Amino acid sequence: MSKLWSTLTSVTFHDRWLFWVALASPLVVIALHLYDRARRRQLTQRLGELPIVSRVMATMSPGRRVLKDGVAAAALMLLLIAAAGPQIEGRRRVEIRGLDLVVAVDVSKSMLVDDVGPTATMTEKKLPTNRLERARELATAVIDELHGDRIGPVVFAGAASHFPLTEDHEVAIRFLNDLGPGDLPQGSNLGEVLRVSRCLLRPDLYDDLGCARIGRRGHGGDPLRGESLDPKELADDEETLEQKSERGKAILILTDGGDPDPETLREVTNARELGIAVFFVGIGTEQGGIVYEIDPYNGNRRTTQPKRMPDGSSVVSKREDAGMQALAEAGGDPKRFMLATERGEVDPKPIVDALRAINRGLATRKVKEMKDVFEPFLFAGLMLLVIEAAIGTRRRRRYPEAA
Repeated sequence: MSKLWSTLTSVTFHDRWLFWVALASPLVVIALHLYDRARRRQLTQRLGELPIVSRVMATMSPGRRVLKDGVAAAALMLLLIAAAGPQIEGRRRVEIRGLDLVVAVDVSKSMLVDDVGPTATMTEKKLPTNRLERARELATAVIDELHGDRIGPVVFAGAASHFPLTEDHEVAIRFLNDLGPGDLPQGSNLGEVLRVSRCLLRPDLYDDLGCARIGRRGHGGDPLRGESLDPKELADDEETLEQKSERGKAILILTDGGDPDPETLREVTNARELGIAVFFVGIGTEQGGIVYEIDPYNGNRRTTQPKRMPDGSSVVSKREDAGMQALAEAGGDPKRFMLATERGEVDPKPIVDALRAINRGLATRKVKEMKDVFEPFLFAGLMLLVIEAAIGTRRRRRYPEAA
């Protein structure tokens, strides 16, 4: 009984206002019945002497009329409840095949070089035509193609800033677009971004991988002061993920180049040993362009002042293919170094195809969903209408004129 009551109290409605109309509908039927009854009495009194009228109306059954209207009221209420869209919370198990992918975008000063062509998106949104905007647009296009994959967005320069793996691709894209050169120390530390990325992808080896510097999650999910959470209740509410086979893991780095120094090579080798595929995407051109200083008041925009060498000459940044090629080879596959288009629209297809070649794991998850339960109300309402139509308003009497 208690289980039935809890089920009934958990019912919600798609159109709450129609549910309240359904509850009020029997009152309308009752009011119409009373009005009809009073009107019939008035008309009966007009017909003539009551004894004679009583004989004529001897087969009339007021009780049946009350029953008939009561059944009609119940039918109307049930049909309106069905129309209100009753729903109950349910759970179903779904299979999830996907990849855990870290998308890292270089936001160093050299990424503000304008040696690339504009895209339609840059023109429409009036974005600066530089390597950074092309890298962001390419990263967005890749993420949009990876349905069901978890994305860990990272931006880096001299240090790396990260966001945990998430299935919300909009959040990941927003993170990559919100941070720029002025938000991180200057430089381009590929070793650091590789270390942060593998820590995000392998939280089970948090202590063994030396990941203490990136920190664990905060206390955003903890109860507020004065509140407590029942562990049993919490377990029922969680959308638990049961891993059937390990998900593939990969790192995608979009940058204009990197030095294959010993630390970076060691990080690439560590990722390879952990089963993490590392991809490098070169942004920019081999001819390169002048690097400008960034605006001290808006660190995500460049100034008109070129960055100078000690001898006074302007700093020129070129895409460093050799370094990224060496890092890809250290990761076990030289084909994992790819070049972004320099002119025209970005093309995510080669990158997406390479990522889809990685083994995708299988997991099952119980997810909450609202189930429609209007059918019982609709069936009961229609059956009551059939019953109401079968109920007559007159009773059988052998000699009605003798009444």
